[in-house]
Amino acid sequence: MHEARRLLLGAFTLALIVPACHRNAPDGDARAQLIAVLGDSLGEGANPDVSFMRNGGRPESHLYVTFETPAIPNVSDSAFDIRARGLARFVVRHYAHAIELDSISVAAREPMRPGLWRVPHRRAFAIADLTASEAR
Repeated sequence: MHEARRLLLGAFTLALIVPACHRNAPDGDARAQLIAVLGDSLGEGANPDVSFMRNGGRPESHLYVTFETPAIPNVSDSAFDIRARGLARFVVRHYAHAIELDSISVAAREPMRPGLWRVPHRRAFAIADLTASEAR
């Protein structure tokens, strides 16, 4: 039951972000550059993607960063939280339009079959929390 819930949540999340992830968005170049930097940092097989999640606020205020699970294979929720926070801080440092963001979500995705992913872990962070903890 728990596995089915995660699969459904992953499909719902992807349904929310797909309309927002077109490459012709105003910052398509900045996101493409961030994808390249994330790919170099996470290593082969991570296949990072960066899009916006439309959540009722400004359309470009919530960045959604996903990568395939080889970047963080089979880890506990607490271990994922630590790694995801580090990745979110990395995004804040390397994304050209980070000043315009309110929040960042980091998610691991596992391909199930073509066009279908399972999202075993997802964590959202407010930009204010990431920058405040960075200053400590």
